[in-house]
Amino acid sequence: MFENFTPPPIVTYAIPVFFLLIGIEVFIGYRKNKALYRLNDSIADLSTGIISQIWGLFQKGIGLFAYFYIYEHFRFFEFAMTNPWAWILCIVGQDFCYYWSHRLAHEVNLLWAGHVIHHHSEEYNLVVALRQTGLGGIVTWIFYVPLALIGFHPWMYLASGQINLIYQFWVHTKAVGKIGKIGEYLLSTPSHHRVHHAINPIYIDKNHGGIFIIFDRMFGTFQEETEPCVYGTVKPLRSFNPVYANFHYYWELIKQAASAPYFLDKIKVFFKPPGWYPREGTKPDGFLPIPEVSPDTFHKYDPKPGPEVRTYTTTWFVLVLLLAFAFLLFVAKFSFVSQVLITVWVTLSLVAINALIEGKSWAGAMEITRLLFGFLVIAYFDVGWAYYAIGIVCLLVAGIYLYRTSGQKAEAT
Repeated sequence: MFENFTPPPIVTYAIPVFFLLIGIEVFIGYRKNKALYRLNDSIADLSTGIISQIWGLFQKGIGLFAYFYIYEHFRFFEFAMTNPWAWILCIVGQDFCYYWSHRLAHEVNLLWAGHVIHHHSEEYNLVVALRQTGLGGIVTWIFYVPLALIGFHPWMYLASGQINLIYQFWVHTKAVGKIGKIGEYLLSTPSHHRVHHAINPIYIDKNHGGIFIIFDRMFGTFQEETEPCVYGTVKPLRSFNPVYANFHYYWELIKQAASAPYFLDKIKVFFKPPGWYPREGTKPDGFLPIPEVSPDTFHKYDPKPGPEVRTYTTTWFVLVLLLAFAFLLFVAKFSFVSQVLITVWVTLSLVAINALIEGKSWAGAMEITRLLFGFLVIAYFDVGWAYYAIGIVCLLVAGIYLYRTSGQKAEAT
């Protein structure tokens, strides 16, 4: 059954709709004279989103296999796929499991390491919804085991999860206020989710619901939006590198565990909430204070590359985005080796593009490296002389661009 299973492609086909809505939000911001987007931040957000989808190809089998195994051998009931009440129960059950998965991702360091990437952006718009972890699929499936035990078919489980994910897209916006008393009471809304992404002390670790807000109300994690939100993480990332964003917190935990004087504290590091620090000498363990913030005084990470850098990186980013989308649409037609090669090239490309935007000293070398690696990919597919010609042109353009911009540095604020 598992071998012949085809997952629902709902999210992949929803991607064009996402970009249509992003365009509408940009237009609304323009009409209202509000800066809802920054190009550099949006490219960084979308870079992590692309990596999340592509790296996720190599992780989904873990959770899906486990779900299949539990469903086939241990389910208590079996719901018909044609039963509308089964779908409603599955969607509500999915959201209940998501609530606890999401809440614990904010309360357990090891889980936060995989989720923190979604909160790094210091903007709040629809593109932020696409900013997702590339590693979270390894463990999050554990929280959905109850759905397999109850007896929801794997296809129904995955479809409900994708519905949940698609719903969450629209709540990542400042362009929508409140939607009325009933909607605000029952559903996770833009107002509620703005609170969730804010780093104001009163907003920390609140409003974890995906579709519904009622679980937050039931379990004491609900907070109304009462003051202007400041977005990001308490400890700012100050980087647009999508690979670093995925791994940095794991590395911080490893370093903290290594330096902890007591063995038990070395273990606790991974299971305590973010902000916890271990004992040191006579100083007891505790939590770092959460600073007060204000939109008027908060300084965003905002490197400002010159116009040539902006044009070059934006053009390449759009090309990588389109190629990645096409790859995701037709991924079943690619062999495992070709999937790995394309994933590596896309990852190198996104690291290089964001490094150029930030003006990193190693950005030029990374740009040449990922273009040369592109030749390896072209050679593997054996697609003909025309593609080699395109590759040579890309290298020439990159060389001219790097020569012209070698003295330029991005202005970071």
